[in-house]
Amino acid sequence: MAKVALISAASGLLFSAAPLMAQDNVRAACMPDIRKYCSAELGTFSREKVRDCLIKNIKKTSPACQAAAKARRDAERTQKAGS
Repeated sequence: MAKVALISAASGLLFSAAPLMAQDNVRAACMPDIRKYCSAELGTFSREKVRDCLIKNIKKTSPACQAAAKARRDAERTQKAGS
């Protein structure tokens, strides 16, 4: 019984961390694109403005950025579905 509780707790931590890891991946993969397409928003230090700009320009971004953004979106959806 204790093993089941431990596994459940570890799974919960893993799934809650997934969007955070995905966010780091987006930042790493998309920073050149953010600098190129969203430099004004980057200067505001507003994550929301940068995120909105990146979403608006996602089709112009590199394949790596698009893949990282999709992975983050999927991780967020998985977490919401599990909540």
